[in-house]
Amino acid sequence: MNKKHIVTITDCTDIAANELRANMINILHGEENVILEPFVPVKEFSAINCNFTIRLMAESYPPGTIFLVIFNPCQERPKSVIGRTKKNGFIFMGRNTGAFDWLTRDFGCKELYDASELFTKFNPQFVSFSGKFVTAPTIAKIAEGEDIKKFGIAIHSKEIKRLNVIDYTIVHIDNFGMMKFTGDLDNPKENDLYEIRINTSKIKAIFCKRMMSQKTGSWVLFPGSSFGLFELGQVREYGASSIGAKIGDVIKLKKIN
Repeated sequence: MNKKHIVTITDCTDIAANELRANMINILHGEENVILEPFVPVKEFSAINCNFTIRLMAESYPPGTIFLVIFNPCQERPKSVIGRTKKNGFIFMGRNTGAFDWLTRDFGCKELYDASELFTKFNPQFVSFSGKFVTAPTIAKIAEGEDIKKFGIAIHSKEIKRLNVIDYTIVHIDNFGMMKFTGDLDNPKENDLYEIRINTSKIKAIFCKRMMSQKTGSWVLFPGSSFGLFELGQVREYGASSIGAKIGDVIKLKKIN
């Protein structure tokens, strides 16, 4: 039997992550064919980053992987949804915050269910962190083989919230201050020079395939490692914080040579 992978994507990265993991372990009872992968952190309250992160994980994990998403920055509680993609048969569950936009655009949506009633039945008076009490155990049951249809009411894939992230939006900043952004560059060549504006900051960056070859502190545009996205960074410095760049900011760039 092929092993099933559960990938938890969340901004709950403190002790809450251990609680989520423990609740799944208690359901699985040592299930040998289910692998609980290391948790994948996302930037707190950033639907754009969560959206990117799920899509990035889908790029690497095998067909049939189950994505548990514990993330909700919304004032009003969005629906909790469970779905399956057309391509690769990925199962996903979480709040309909826009986090499943990129995944379902690129992999399609074969089936989708509104699982909100699970939370109402468990928690009619509302207790916080329902992901621990409902979402994580539900995903563990699905990993054991229960049909996702059992946990919700069928809805149309058009109900998936879309973010419509525009070109040149920063979707991720890594721990080195490198900024991954959407959009393309117009036939860039080695050592092309660009003027870049992010909010009130203005810098100049060269295009280079290997950014670490440049001098410390210089700014570089380069082909990143994530499905064709370009990156902007400062060599051996944490560039994003030095110019106050954040996930969701839009980069304005112009080739100047």
